[in-house]
Amino acid sequence: MSTTLEAGLQAQFPGAELGVTRDGTAWARIGKEQLLACVGWLQQQGVDRFLDCTVVDEPQRTDRFDLQYLFYAMAQRRWFRLKLRTDGQAPSITGLFAAADWYEREAWDLFGVQFTGHPDLRRILMPDDWQGHPLRRDHPLGGEPVDFTVTRELYGT
Repeated sequence: MSTTLEAGLQAQFPGAELGVTRDGTAWARIGKEQLLACVGWLQQQGVDRFLDCTVVDEPQRTDRFDLQYLFYAMAQRRWFRLKLRTDGQAPSITGLFAAADWYEREAWDLFGVQFTGHPDLRRILMPDDWQGHPLRRDHPLGGEPVDFTVTRELYGT
C-alpha cells in the first residue's frame, strides 16, 4: 500500500490513518478540520472525480457519524476513499467538487449532518415539514400495520 499517493498523504497529513479495503481500495481517515485541505491536496495529485458521500451512524460514540467520501483518479485508474468522524458537523466540499452538493444535502436530510459553507443545505428527499432525520439509528421506526387477516386479530382492525 505504500504508493506515491498514500506516502504523500501521510507526509502532508501526519495524523492520517491509512488502510486498504477488502476490494483493494486505498483509504485514509483524517480529522474533520483537515477535510478541505486534504481534498484540495488530492485534487492536486490527480484525484479528479468525486463519486459519493455516505454516512454511517454509531450513536453510542460522541463523534457518532462516519463520513466516507469516494473519489476516482481517471489518469491513474484508481479509487480512493476518504473517511472522517464527526459529532454532526463538517465543512462542505462543494467549493472543490460541485457534484458533492446533492450528496451533502442527502446526508443532512437523512442523518442531520450539517455541512458548513454549503450553498443550499435544505431537504432533498423528505418533505419540508418532516421532523427529524429518519436514517439516524435513534430515530423511531414508526410505520403502520399492514392489513392481513392475521394482523387483524393482533391490531383489532
